[in-house]
Amino acid sequence: EDTLNNIAFTNRKEGQSAMDLYGDEYLLRYVLDFETRDSETLLNVEKMSAPFRYKLTLRDGDETRTLPVDLPETFAYLLGMRVKSRRAYHDGERRYLVYRGPTREWENVAVIWRDTEGWRKEDFERDRAFFQEQGMADGAQDVFVNGDSFIPDARPLEAAFKRLMLPELAGG
Repeated sequence: EDTLNNIAFTNRKEGQSAMDLYGDEYLLRYVLDFETRDSETLLNVEKMSAPFRYKLTLRDGDETRTLPVDLPETFAYLLGMRVKSRRAYHDGERRYLVYRGPTREWENVAVIWRDTEGWRKEDFERDRAFFQEQGMADGAQDVFVNGDSFIPDARPLEAAFKRLMLPELAGG
């Protein structure tokens, strides 16, 4: 129910018109695939640039509340990661949160979270240099990172997050 309360139409007017016209015939799959692709419930990728401030609106009876979502913990759970370490790094005002541990597929995975909102090319270059200097993924067989990245061999975690959270929509 909380998931349904967080669904937001990309084009509110057209989405509502289709619901009014077709009612129950307006397939939920169509709604989820097209009309709600920017909804936070389905992991709004654009908001992943600020993962420590991600929020969902939850409904409790007639009352709604906006609560923070712990994306690093949620992703680790969905990935099947047995977290061996959580470590925070700081590069000036920049905070990094790095999870390390085995998953179902790999013995040693690193997941890097950082706030990249408003970053430019030089920020991503600094990010790559700091990542390498700190050895954040040394020994890791697989590396996931939120948002855009210049980090060598790192995979964006957003696609994996969506696939793991809603495999039927990702074709998996």
